[in-house]
Amino acid sequence: MSDRLNDFLLHLSGTLPTDGPSSGDPHRFHWIAVADELEIAAIFHALEHLEGELSPQRRAMLDAALNLIAMRLRDDPELPEELIPRIAALYRRWGDSHPLRHLLLPWLTANGTVEALQEFADLIADDPPSRTAAAAVGFAPLLRHGDFNAEALYPRLLAALQHLSVAALVLDLSNFLFRSGRLQQHPAADVSNQLIDLLGGITTRLGQLEENAELTPEKLQLMRTQVSEGVALAVSLCDALALIGDKNAIGKLNQVLQLSHRQLQCEAAAALARLGVEEGTKHLAEMAKHPVVRLRALKFAEETGGLDAIEEEFKSPVARAEGELALWLSQETQFGLPPHEIELIDERELAWPGYDDLQNCYLFRYAYHMPAGSFQSLGIVGPLTHSFAADLTPWKPEDAYAAFAGWQAEHQDVFESEPAEWQEAQKQLADSLTARLQAEGYHVIQVIKLGYFFGDVRLIAVVRRQDGLPGVAVADLRTTTFYGSEGTDRPIGPHEAYMMHKGREFLANFNPNTYGM
Repeated sequence: MSDRLNDFLLHLSGTLPTDGPSSGDPHRFHWIAVADELEIAAIFHALEHLEGELSPQRRAMLDAALNLIAMRLRDDPELPEELIPRIAALYRRWGDSHPLRHLLLPWLTANGTVEALQEFADLIADDPPSRTAAAAVGFAPLLRHGDFNAEALYPRLLAALQHLSVAALVLDLSNFLFRSGRLQQHPAADVSNQLIDLLGGITTRLGQLEENAELTPEKLQLMRTQVSEGVALAVSLCDALALIGDKNAIGKLNQVLQLSHRQLQCEAAAALARLGVEEGTKHLAEMAKHPVVRLRALKFAEETGGLDAIEEEFKSPVARAEGELALWLSQETQFGLPPHEIELIDERELAWPGYDDLQNCYLFRYAYHMPAGSFQSLGIVGPLTHSFAADLTPWKPEDAYAAFAGWQAEHQDVFESEPAEWQEAQKQLADSLTARLQAEGYHVIQVIKLGYFFGDVRLIAVVRRQDGLPGVAVADLRTTTFYGSEGTDRPIGPHEAYMMHKGREFLANFNPNTYGM
């Protein structure tokens, strides 16, 4: 047994403390990503005999090991044949309550042999992970690699359609394999009646959820989860039924058009258009009027030959940019829903850091109106799609572009450091610049950081001006620039202010006529 393997097994078993002095470098076990077959077999044997509760340290180690072996199999899928049924047996023995058992699934799909794929299909059909995100880990290798026998998964994998956590994943994989030509017949073609019934049930359920207006916060969160799962499955069903070409689905697809969820309306309309139903083409043209689904509607219309049915104003570059920002804002990581208002306030070409050619830049004002109050800001579409949590509407378009450029641009000679990281010389420089701000009449509330810009150093601080106006001061060795916070109840803070400051300098170098400094 190699020293590295012995070291890992001792830590995993708890013989050596995983958080003690002997644990050393956190990357010490990265060799597992290139482990040989004997080492993998030994690690797996240890996993089979792993006993006791998982402490946070042992869980972190196990998490890393399972992921590293999946990486190893992704690059070199060879696995001792006798391990495959043992992997499935361990998955079942760990049970759904085990926090990491889903990480065994990509071992099977990355291996890609007929036996491994059959085991995977059995596990997903009989005992899938209860969370879609966890199950997706096992499906991912099948979407990345083309060198496996896709037929080995079917028809067994279709039995998993009864499980909501994996039904959409199964259909998405099936749609992908058929669309990419890996399978000559859609694997779910023989169960299209089941898919139609499933779509009808999901549509009815989503309709009921839309009518449920009186919700507590707890019920609202549960409803959002149910809607998210239902929408994902309905989208996959619409795609699958269109690919199969079963016209018996037309009635259920028309029912989907009655839901208020615009993404689903787009999916159902596209499926109808693919089935030769004119109503689908007309509905896509209507959907193109709504920014949040405009790009999807245009894509589907182009694929189905219905682009001419859409009015020109909704196909323009500005309309597409508006759609891109609305879609970005509606993501769960942003606001989670499309803006109630959105309008173009500026459009121009700019030389942009990191790009050789001029970039078309679009600046939109958007707004949300909620029971707790309204929020508005500016968002950019062009070299990036982005917005800030702060309100940029009081600022000129040139300043807004600068803030986005400062946020995006990266260079090894442009960086920041916070007070906790400062050496003595940096502390002295910060003290000197703070004293100068005070001499200039600023009341320094908090020093935030030092910014380094190609050898130039500046202090960023939250301040109050002599006239009482709060804001942010950026002071270098020569000048002080003040960024006020008037005009909004969500003003930019020190970080956004400094992004704007350094973005002005970036854009001035590329666009001297616009940003002459």
